Amino acid sequence: MVIVAGPLLWSLLSSFKGIFEVYKSPPTMLPERFLADAYKQVVEYPFFARIAFNSLFLGFGSTVLTLLLSVLAGYGFARYRFALKGPLLMAILVPRILPRVALIIPLFRLFATLRVLDTYVPLFLTYVASGIPFATWVLTAYFSTLPVEIEDAAAVDGVTGLQLLWHIVVPMSAPAMVTAGIISFVTSWHEFPFALSFVQSTRMRTLPFQLYVVKDTIGLENWPVVLAFTILTIIPVLLLYLAFT
Repeated sequence: MVIVAGPLLWSLLSSFKGIFEVYKSPPTMLPERFLADAYKQVVEYPFFARIAFNSLFLGFGSTVLTLLLSVLAGYGFARYRFALKGPLLMAILVPRILPRVALIIPLFRLFATLRVLDTYVPLFLTYVASGIPFATWVLTAYFSTLPVEIEDAAAVDGVTGLQLLWHIVVPMSAPAMVTAGIISFVTSWHEFPFALSFVQSTRMRTLPFQLYVVKDTIGLENWPVVLAFTILTIIPVLLLYLAFT
């Protein structure tokens, strides 16, 4: 716990320090005065509101679509018998096995041909495609543990296939849905290589991309700003985790 929380706490407290106090030797944990100058600089950064919106839109949007498609795929794998079911379930993990850097060049050429670079499209598609394999496996395993008798009883009462799935199976699978959703959101929120490769303008950047730019431009001169940007970047993830704990 100390190993995990220690650096986070130090970053939080140091983000309220002055520029020279961060380099003070020996270092101090608590700031001499709590200053919000670093956070003010971050919020006033050009396009910061748009950049934050980009991350929220891509994170939540890709998570919703990932869960929607994974529920359909997972239920099909869990309840239906068809040829090559096992190999197909294994095959969907291939995108998770391949390193992302190996996919950047072919995807870049594809999106450049389609003329969708520097838009939400390439990031949205890659985030969803990256999240579906794991979410499908989680939901397939959970759907397989649900008693079939409940679905049979609902079918006798006249419940159709989609009604059965969305009104009975999905509510009973809330723990698996939350797990898959949180992992999908966190993965999309912190993603960096695709954003760096497919985004060109400042207004289309994500928070991790912008944090990288801030660190390389003013990081050596103003570490409190970098730390403040880091804290603002991880706050949504912490709130999401606390909300579903």
